[in-house]
Amino acid sequence: MHNQDDLVIDFGAQKGSDGFRTTGWSTSEASETWTSGQQSRLILPAPARAATYVLDIRMRPMLAAGKLDRQRVRVSANDVEVGNFAIDRAALRTCLVPWDAIKGRSEVHITLDLPDAARPSDFGNSNDRRELGVAVSRMTFYPDVYEAWQSGAFLSEDEAVAVDASAIMAVDHMPLHDLMLKFESLGQNCEFGLVQRQCQAEPLGLLRFSSTPLPQLINALEARFDGMGAAGTVAVSISTNGREFMVNDKRFGFLYHAWVNVGEMPAEDVEKRETRRVPFLVRKLLEDLEAGEKTFIFKGMGAVPEEEVFPLAMAIRRYGPNTLLFVTLSDEEHRGGTVEARSPGFLVGYVDRFAPGDNAHDLMLSQWVKVCREAYRFRIAGGG
Repeated sequence: MHNQDDLVIDFGAQKGSDGFRTTGWSTSEASETWTSGQQSRLILPAPARAATYVLDIRMRPMLAAGKLDRQRVRVSANDVEVGNFAIDRAALRTCLVPWDAIKGRSEVHITLDLPDAARPSDFGNSNDRRELGVAVSRMTFYPDVYEAWQSGAFLSEDEAVAVDASAIMAVDHMPLHDLMLKFESLGQNCEFGLVQRQCQAEPLGLLRFSSTPLPQLINALEARFDGMGAAGTVAVSISTNGREFMVNDKRFGFLYHAWVNVGEMPAEDVEKRETRRVPFLVRKLLEDLEAGEKTFIFKGMGAVPEEEVFPLAMAIRRYGPNTLLFVTLSDEEHRGGTVEARSPGFLVGYVDRFAPGDNAHDLMLSQWVKVCREAYRFRIAGGG
């Protein structure tokens, strides 16, 4: 999913990245280009539109089993650090470039510092003596056009005070059913869908009861879920416990509950039902994303690093002024039931534990409710 303001750079051979790469790069290969040495640089044209800019980088690291298990990457834009992370597998990472680092300049100098770059030959993996860090397949540079909306800049001072005084105070007294309808699940599994159920909220949602691995979810968002539910993309199977049907989406790789027990209807009838139902739910999700009125929830499967989830927050903001609430496990610094704002459109909430795999209904409902109330407070106050 690309817009007219996007700058998309494909790093495959003969794809045009030569016009942006300067120092610290190897020769382009079929679908990617390796960095060379401990620093690699690019020069992008400076955009004219005043905004915070999003830099998406798709890459994979050079690793050596048992000897080099990650690559650290520091990203700078015009000498301002905008990203600092480590990757141990193919990854999408997203950095925010502030307008102050761009304004008044004709170019944006992007620098990748790679202190772990190494020669494959030193590990006995091959005869390759290049000093490799990461192989970059694509970069996308675009404005976050909804940042001003999200910050509350569209409100007058009096209007903002009115929101603070009334709506925020009312959140504590909002019925659970109403509160839960302010949110929509994007996965990664069905736990939040069951939270809604325990609060007597049963909204229709494409991914409410789905297993949605993060890379596949981002790919689906970029493709606007095109083709999901089409004939030939739906496969029905029996669950591992042998009691219910599960549906496998072959288009993007999602797995979800059919909510039909074995014996209630034939598998082929479940498949026909899904090919009618899923396209409708796709349209509904796209409409919800474009409306920007709900907070979308993604729940990790364990302690997923925030930097892995941040690209999802930016992906849903391509559709509208959306906010992602990423729910992860609490730790010594973050108590269960609390929420923190990381950037416009990205909130992180904490619970002490997730439901166990053998009992999905054994969830921490009270902490989930606290997290949703806090996230909704952030949203209506313009802080998320």
